[in-house]
Amino acid sequence: MPIWGTDMLEISELEAAYGDARVLAGVSLSVDEGEIVALLGPNGAGKSTLVRSVAGMLPPTAGWVRVNGVDVTRTPPHRVCTAGIAVVPEGRRLFPRLTVRENLEIGAYAPEAKAYLKEGLEHVYGLFPVLEERRAQRAGTLSGGEQQMVAIGRALVARPRFLLMDEPSLGLSPLLVETMFGFIERIGGRGVGVLLVEQNVAKTLEIAARGYVLEQGTITERGSREELLASPRIREAYLAL
Repeated sequence: MPIWGTDMLEISELEAAYGDARVLAGVSLSVDEGEIVALLGPNGAGKSTLVRSVAGMLPPTAGWVRVNGVDVTRTPPHRVCTAGIAVVPEGRRLFPRLTVRENLEIGAYAPEAKAYLKEGLEHVYGLFPVLEERRAQRAGTLSGGEQQMVAIGRALVARPRFLLMDEPSLGLSPLLVETMFGFIERIGGRGVGVLLVEQNVAKTLEIAARGYVLEQGTITERGSREELLASPRIREAYLAL
């Protein structure tokens, strides 16, 4: 996996809506190269909407998104991907009848990624050796944890600068949750910035450098890991302390 120069994902004053229902109201945040940033908040706060808006799946109504200074606001998803953003969606969204390898290859539809497909697959198999063993197996027959590995691997094959991860531990056993967060740490350690949307706040704040709290479409709190862990509101509302 190549390491790029200093990169930044910048989201500024982003607004998004479904019809007349405004979901995001002026959200601003950033992720640096190789940094793991948490996006916390209750269900219905707008976290998945933010991911969709940044990825080009839901055009924002205001604000902008930039990757390393390049404006990708309201551009189609394939152009957002080419600019360096990949998504690991909630629920994995694999093609169950395709093999593991075929699902991974879907991530390399951009010309640059396609040219480095072999290298990308080797990187994914190095991170998730079980996927190499099961590369000819249909994705729908894998365990939940293995399917999540395929979803992450598919995004990594796109050679992203930034990875938007929406609830990657959802539905996994406690042991697999521990393993999954270890994988995310390794991805950040290889220079990929990660915006991590997670309900498991305690585990997320173990690996995130800093984070934001999104409630009712607005950022209500932000800070370093230590600042968020020390926040009485977060301790009570999200950590049950």
